Amino acid sequence: MGDDASLEASEPQSAQDAADSHDPETLFILDSIVQRLKPRDAHHVRDMITERGRTSGALFLSSALWWWITISKGSEEVNDSLIPPSTLGSLDFETVSMIIPALVVAAILFTGIGRERGNATMSQIGGGLGVLAAFYIIEPAMMNWGELEGDALFATGRVLVLAVMVGFASHMMFDALLLQWVRASMLNMGVDVFPSSGTDALEGHADEPPPFA
Repeated sequence: MGDDASLEASEPQSAQDAADSHDPETLFILDSIVQRLKPRDAHHVRDMITERGRTSGALFLSSALWWWITISKGSEEVNDSLIPPSTLGSLDFETVSMIIPALVVAAILFTGIGRERGNATMSQIGGGLGVLAAFYIIEPAMMNWGELEGDALFATGRVLVLAVMVGFASHMMFDALLLQWVRASMLNMGVDVFPSSGTDALEGHADEPPPFA
Protein backbone atom coordinates (compact mmCIF):
# COMPACT_ATOMS: atom_id res chain seq x y z
CA MET A 1 0.00 0.00 0.00
CA GLY A 2 2.80 2.36 0.83
CA ASP A 3 4.50 1.69 -2.49
CA ASP A 4 1.24 2.30 -4.38
CA ALA A 5 0.71 5.57 -2.57
CA SER A 6 4.23 6.72 -3.35
CA LEU A 7 3.79 5.84 -7.03
CA GLU A 8 0.49 7.74 -7.20
CA ALA A 9 2.11 10.74 -5.55
CA SER A 10 5.10 10.63 -7.89
CA GLU A 11 3.01 10.55 -11.11
CA PRO A 12 1.49 14.06 -10.71
CA GLN A 13 4.89 15.32 -9.60
CA SER A 14 6.52 13.88 -12.75
CA ALA A 15 3.84 15.48 -14.95
CA GLN A 16 4.39 18.78 -13.18
CA ASP A 17 8.15 18.52 -13.70
CA ALA A 18 7.63 17.80 -17.42
CA ALA A 19 5.41 20.86 -17.75
CA ASP A 20 7.89 23.03 -15.88
CA SER A 21 10.73 21.85 -18.15
CA HIS A 22 9.21 23.65 -21.16
CA ASP A 23 10.16 27.24 -21.88
CA PRO A 24 7.26 29.44 -20.66
CA GLU A 25 7.80 31.90 -23.51
CA THR A 26 7.58 29.10 -26.09
CA LEU A 27 4.34 27.85 -24.56
CA PHE A 28 2.98 31.42 -24.51
CA ILE A 29 3.81 31.92 -28.20
CA LEU A 30 2.26 28.56 -29.08
CA ASP A 31 -0.94 29.49 -27.27
CA SER A 32 -0.96 32.95 -28.88
CA ILE A 33 -0.69 31.52 -32.40
CA VAL A 34 -3.42 28.95 -31.75
CA GLN A 35 -5.73 31.60 -30.28
CA ARG A 36 -5.20 33.89 -33.30
CA LEU A 37 -5.43 31.35 -36.13
CA LYS A 38 -7.91 29.05 -34.32
CA PRO A 39 -7.02 25.58 -35.64
CA ARG A 40 -9.37 22.91 -34.28
CA ASP A 41 -6.81 20.15 -33.81
CA ALA A 42 -3.48 18.81 -35.08
CA HIS A 43 -5.04 17.52 -38.31
CA HIS A 44 -6.59 20.92 -38.98
CA VAL A 45 -3.15 22.50 -38.48
CA ARG A 46 -1.79 20.33 -41.29
CA ASP A 47 -4.67 21.33 -43.59
CA MET A 48 -4.18 25.02 -42.77
CA ILE A 49 -0.46 24.76 -43.55
CA THR A 50 -1.25 23.21 -46.94
CA GLU A 51 -3.94 25.74 -47.78
CA ARG A 52 -1.93 28.79 -46.78
CA GLY A 53 1.23 27.50 -48.43
CA ARG A 54 -0.59 26.84 -51.70
CA THR A 55 -2.29 30.25 -51.65
CA SER A 56 0.98 32.00 -50.81
CA GLY A 57 2.81 30.32 -53.68
CA ALA A 58 0.04 31.18 -56.14
CA LEU A 59 0.00 34.83 -55.05
CA PHE A 60 3.78 35.18 -55.21
CA LEU A 61 3.84 33.76 -58.74
CA SER A 62 0.92 36.00 -59.74
CA SER A 63 2.81 38.98 -58.36
CA ALA A 64 5.90 38.09 -60.39
CA LEU A 65 3.83 37.71 -63.56
CA TRP A 66 2.04 41.01 -62.86
CA TRP A 67 5.38 42.80 -62.46
CA TRP A 68 6.81 41.21 -65.61
CA ILE A 69 3.78 41.99 -67.78
CA THR A 70 2.77 45.46 -66.54
CA ILE A 71 6.12 46.93 -65.53
CA SER A 72 9.06 45.11 -67.10
CA LYS A 73 7.53 44.42 -70.52
CA GLY A 74 4.84 47.09 -70.51
CA SER A 75 6.99 50.05 -69.51
CA GLU A 76 7.53 51.17 -73.12
CA GLU A 77 3.80 51.20 -73.86
CA VAL A 78 2.98 53.54 -70.96
CA ASN A 79 6.14 55.71 -71.04
CA ASP A 80 7.51 54.77 -67.62
CA SER A 81 10.80 56.31 -68.73
CA LEU A 82 9.17 59.75 -68.34
CA ILE A 83 8.62 59.22 -64.61
CA PRO A 84 11.40 61.11 -62.76
CA PRO A 85 13.70 59.19 -60.38
CA SER A 86 12.52 58.82 -56.81
CA THR A 87 13.41 61.56 -54.37
CA LEU A 88 14.67 58.84 -51.99
CA GLY A 89 17.77 57.34 -53.55
CA SER A 90 17.27 58.70 -57.09
CA LEU A 91 15.97 55.30 -58.22
CA ASP A 92 14.14 54.81 -61.49
CA PHE A 93 10.56 53.49 -61.54
CA GLU A 94 11.46 49.90 -62.45
CA THR A 95 13.97 49.68 -59.61
CA VAL A 96 11.42 51.13 -57.18
CA SER A 97 8.87 48.56 -58.36
CA MET A 98 11.29 45.81 -57.30
CA ILE A 99 12.08 47.44 -53.95
CA ILE A 100 8.42 47.82 -52.95
CA PRO A 101 7.69 44.04 -52.71
CA ALA A 102 10.85 43.52 -50.68
CA LEU A 103 9.79 46.28 -48.28
CA VAL A 104 6.29 44.80 -47.97
CA VAL A 105 7.63 41.32 -47.18
CA ALA A 106 10.09 42.73 -44.64
CA ALA A 107 7.42 44.91 -43.01
CA ILE A 108 5.04 41.97 -42.57
CA LEU A 109 7.85 39.75 -41.30
CA PHE A 110 9.03 42.24 -38.66
CA THR A 111 5.47 43.10 -37.64
CA GLY A 112 4.54 39.43 -37.32
CA ILE A 113 7.58 38.57 -35.23
CA GLY A 114 6.97 41.60 -33.03
CA ARG A 115 3.34 40.58 -32.51
CA GLU A 116 4.03 36.95 -31.65
CA ARG A 117 7.00 37.69 -29.36
CA GLY A 118 5.60 40.89 -27.89
CA ASN A 119 8.64 42.82 -29.13
CA ALA A 120 7.93 46.53 -29.58
CA THR A 121 11.20 47.20 -31.42
CA MET A 122 10.45 44.65 -34.13
CA SER A 123 6.95 46.07 -34.55
CA GLN A 124 8.38 49.59 -34.86
CA ILE A 125 10.77 48.45 -37.59
CA GLY A 126 7.88 46.78 -39.41
CA GLY A 127 5.80 49.96 -39.18
CA GLY A 128 8.65 52.08 -40.52
CA LEU A 129 9.22 49.74 -43.47
CA GLY A 130 5.48 49.82 -44.20
CA VAL A 131 5.50 53.62 -44.33
CA LEU A 132 8.53 53.60 -46.63
CA ALA A 133 6.80 51.14 -48.97
CA ALA A 134 3.65 53.31 -48.95
CA PHE A 135 5.72 56.39 -49.87
CA TYR A 136 7.31 54.63 -52.85
CA ILE A 137 3.85 53.48 -53.96
CA ILE A 138 2.18 56.89 -53.96
CA GLU A 139 5.24 58.92 -54.97
CA PRO A 140 4.70 58.73 -58.78
CA ALA A 141 1.19 60.16 -58.53
CA MET A 142 1.97 62.53 -55.64
CA MET A 143 5.12 64.09 -57.08
CA ASN A 144 4.30 64.07 -60.80
CA TRP A 145 0.56 64.66 -61.00
CA GLY A 146 0.83 68.07 -62.66
CA GLU A 147 3.16 66.87 -65.42
CA LEU A 148 2.19 63.27 -66.18
CA GLU A 149 -1.28 62.91 -64.64
CA GLY A 150 -2.65 59.68 -66.17
CA ASP A 151 0.74 58.00 -66.56
CA ALA A 152 1.71 58.85 -62.99
CA LEU A 153 -1.61 57.60 -61.61
CA PHE A 154 -1.34 54.39 -63.64
CA ALA A 155 2.19 53.84 -62.34
CA THR A 156 0.97 54.17 -58.74
CA GLY A 157 -1.94 51.84 -59.48
CA ARG A 158 0.32 49.12 -60.86
CA VAL A 159 2.70 49.09 -57.92
CA LEU A 160 -0.25 49.28 -55.52
CA VAL A 161 -1.75 46.12 -56.99
CA LEU A 162 1.69 44.51 -56.80
CA ALA A 163 2.10 45.50 -53.16
CA VAL A 164 -1.37 44.19 -52.21
CA MET A 165 -0.74 40.80 -53.82
CA VAL A 166 2.68 40.49 -52.21
CA GLY A 167 1.19 41.55 -48.88
CA PHE A 168 -1.47 38.84 -48.93
CA ALA A 169 1.11 36.29 -50.08
CA SER A 170 3.44 37.26 -47.25
CA HIS A 171 0.67 37.00 -44.65
CA MET A 172 -0.22 33.52 -45.87
CA MET A 173 3.43 32.46 -45.97
CA PHE A 174 4.11 33.75 -42.46
CA ASP A 175 1.00 32.04 -41.06
CA ALA A 176 1.96 28.77 -42.76
CA LEU A 177 5.46 28.94 -41.26
CA LEU A 178 4.04 29.69 -37.81
CA LEU A 179 1.62 26.76 -38.03
CA GLN A 180 4.44 24.53 -39.20
CA TRP A 181 6.46 25.60 -36.16
CA VAL A 182 3.46 24.93 -33.89
CA ARG A 183 3.09 21.42 -35.30
CA ALA A 184 6.82 20.66 -34.95
CA SER A 185 6.93 22.07 -31.41
CA MET A 186 3.94 20.01 -30.32
CA LEU A 187 5.55 16.83 -31.65
CA ASN A 188 8.96 17.56 -30.12
CA MET A 189 7.73 18.87 -26.76
CA GLY A 190 4.83 16.47 -26.34
CA VAL A 191 2.34 19.21 -25.47
CA ASP A 192 -1.24 19.79 -26.61
CA VAL A 193 -2.18 23.44 -26.98
CA PHE A 194 -5.71 22.81 -28.23
CA PRO A 195 -8.64 23.14 -25.84
CA SER A 196 -10.24 19.83 -24.95
CA SER A 197 -13.71 19.44 -26.43
CA GLY A 198 -14.62 17.12 -23.59
CA THR A 199 -13.71 19.75 -21.03
CA ASP A 200 -15.73 22.38 -22.88
CA ALA A 201 -18.73 20.06 -22.98
CA LEU A 202 -18.47 19.36 -19.25
CA GLU A 203 -18.21 23.08 -18.51
CA GLY A 204 -21.24 23.73 -20.69
CA HIS A 205 -23.29 21.13 -18.83
CA ALA A 206 -22.12 22.52 -15.49
CA ASP A 207 -23.41 25.97 -16.44
CA GLU A 208 -26.86 24.62 -17.29
CA PRO A 209 -29.53 24.93 -14.58
CA PRO A 210 -30.67 21.63 -13.03
CA PRO A 211 -33.89 20.17 -14.43
CA PHE A 212 -37.06 20.63 -12.48
CA ALA A 213 -38.17 17.64 -10.45
